[in-house]
Amino acid sequence: MIIAILQSRSCHSSYQKLTYLFNQPPHNTSKTQQRVLACSGTNISMLHDPSGHISNTQNGAFLEHQFHQSLKRAYNPKRQYQAQSIIISFSQQEFDTTDLHSQSIQALQLVQGFINKNFSDTQSVSCVQCDGNGQHLHVHILVNAVKTNGKTVATSRFSVNKLRHNLDNYLEHNFKQIVGKTWPGPLQGKDRRKDILDLPSKANWQIELKQLISTAKQSTTNIHDFKDFLLANGVTISERGKSKSWTYHMSVTDSNGKAKNHRIRAFYQRTDKRGNVISTRGLGIGFTRNSLEQYWSKQKVQQNEPEQHHSRNKRKKETHHENDEELIKLKSLAADARAAAQQKRIRQHLNFEHLKRAKADERKQFATRKTAEQNGRTASNKARSDSISAQQRHREAAKRAIKAKQRRAQSNHQPNEGPEL
Repeated sequence: MIIAILQSRSCHSSYQKLTYLFNQPPHNTSKTQQRVLACSGTNISMLHDPSGHISNTQNGAFLEHQFHQSLKRAYNPKRQYQAQSIIISFSQQEFDTTDLHSQSIQALQLVQGFINKNFSDTQSVSCVQCDGNGQHLHVHILVNAVKTNGKTVATSRFSVNKLRHNLDNYLEHNFKQIVGKTWPGPLQGKDRRKDILDLPSKANWQIELKQLISTAKQSTTNIHDFKDFLLANGVTISERGKSKSWTYHMSVTDSNGKAKNHRIRAFYQRTDKRGNVISTRGLGIGFTRNSLEQYWSKQKVQQNEPEQHHSRNKRKKETHHENDEELIKLKSLAADARAAAQQKRIRQHLNFEHLKRAKADERKQFATRKTAEQNGRTASNKARSDSISAQQRHREAAKRAIKAKQRRAQSNHQPNEGPEL
């Protein structure tokens, strides 16, 4: 089973990916202080140093501008996915990182040959790094999803299984020629790489989340205290599906002061029907519930391990005393975390009750206002009806008075009849 390609996924923004690769400080400085050890590109202009070689320092915005020129020629310039990100990570048997300068050049030469063979008709940028937590030499490749002529690169060419198969064949025929030693071949079984314990992080908030989880892992001894510690620091955990897999949730405030909610799986692998891994996502298998419980169980076993020698017994007693003090501190931290979590729940409950009362008051005021409006309309209609009735009575009285007056006038002007002869 080939594990060289850890990831192949579509990117919504080529700008964000390019600035992530070139315009961020190194994530881990134990091997090197450089973010990029070597870089190159295909069908794209890159910055050069005074000696004429491609500089390890590139401008992400400058490279993205060239990607965007091809994107504008596409049938749909506003397409959802702009590029494809591929990561090729080499094992210690392939590159032991003892000579990063020469080995990074060899790794770049291998990857560029692979890219020229498979993606020579589109733009691509490759950069070699060694600042991951696994301290392996790895290469980030960003391939433009639109060719320079505006045609789209078929998504089938980015299939993980196909890329792994092609990479395996390429390394088998070219590794010795470039590196000078026989390629050890694809890793299998017990020799499988441990990169999945801690997958590469892509954003600052993911790095911060990993550090917080590591602190919580070392400061607690069980799942309950672990969750309370994270909750007190603004991180929650939800369970997914029948397997109860974890998803971490974290709220981050951006430069504009707006809170944005992020979520990421602890670990997830997608496989085909034959069991081959298609894609790997999340923080790493070391951040899953099972891995944490195994860690705490191992720590407990080590603490309860029987003494073997009398000379070690004294030292272990002193260490045990220090561990007790440390355990008291950890328990105090866990208790503080639980208290903070309880206070947060109480505040949320009070806020909910306050909101419920406010809504009830609002409904009551609305009902009172509706009743008052209805009573006002009723009184107005009654007054209007009384006024109309009074006017009608006045008109009828006036008509009767006129008729009476007319009858009196007729009676006064009628001639008197004489006596009959």
